[in-house]
Amino acid sequence: MHNGSVLDRRGFFKAAGVVSVASVGVLAVTPSMAAAAVDISHKIKISGDLRSFTQRMAVASAFVMLDVERDHFLGVLTEEFKEFEADIEALRNGDPEYQMAVEENPLVLEAINTVEIGWSILGPAIKDVIDAGMVDEAHFNKIEHVNVQVMTLTDSLIHRIMNEYEADIPTELAYQIDVVGMQRTLSQKMIKEGVLVALEFEAEAHHEMMVGSMQVFQFGMDKLRGQMLHNEIMLPEPDAEFAGLLAEVDTIWAELQPQLEALDASHDLGSVDILELSHEADKMFELFGALYARLILQAEAV
Repeated sequence: MHNGSVLDRRGFFKAAGVVSVASVGVLAVTPSMAAAAVDISHKIKISGDLRSFTQRMAVASAFVMLDVERDHFLGVLTEEFKEFEADIEALRNGDPEYQMAVEENPLVLEAINTVEIGWSILGPAIKDVIDAGMVDEAHFNKIEHVNVQVMTLTDSLIHRIMNEYEADIPTELAYQIDVVGMQRTLSQKMIKEGVLVALEFEAEAHHEMMVGSMQVFQFGMDKLRGQMLHNEIMLPEPDAEFAGLLAEVDTIWAELQPQLEALDASHDLGSVDILELSHEADKMFELFGALYARLILQAEAV
């Protein structure tokens, strides 16, 4: 089974077949214009990864607690923990391999610092789980009560980057990258919420959150198909490959949605195959990673 964030950033762009800006044969586009679009698209994507990792780590912690593929999800936690810290570093100091510039905008730097403050609370709790190989009640409570707060901080970082650099990347492309990132986040968040409802862990609050997550997820699929406005802009209709990946997500969602509804109705983990649920979470996470790759290719050709 694919482990965590192996295709996140390191190896991600190479696996997607991304080529250098200099080799893209686009007329009437200066290298500086293309480089700026690539820089900002990567920053939006990596900030979106941070957002997704907050929920991915929470899901992995829940499955470790339930002893569902414990070794796999401990591996997920380890990968995402390392990637979270590496990605914050890349956002601040740049990454020449992926044409990311050192961050100099003071408002973006402030948003990065704020994410780090949240991570200073969530990160040690995750590291304790990795080191212990298990999740006790105290650590799970801490992870669950902090992960959504850190997710909110990463979301603010994404939108700060988009606002500060809106002139450097086509608006539609920036929005597509952001929506794909949010879908990736929701693919983990709503599974976490369904499990917590079934565990009677603040069940009513997580019921409300899960219902909202599922609705926003469906809206996001409509937006990516160019069937619903996003911030008063209609996103482009997907090309054949992008549409094919969305169709794969639909197939998984058709299996996943009734399982989440069963957890919500029954408050009983026995109402679904929890192992299969974990597999669906993995598959959907990877599909949105593939959609990211398609959009990064488009940034190269701006």
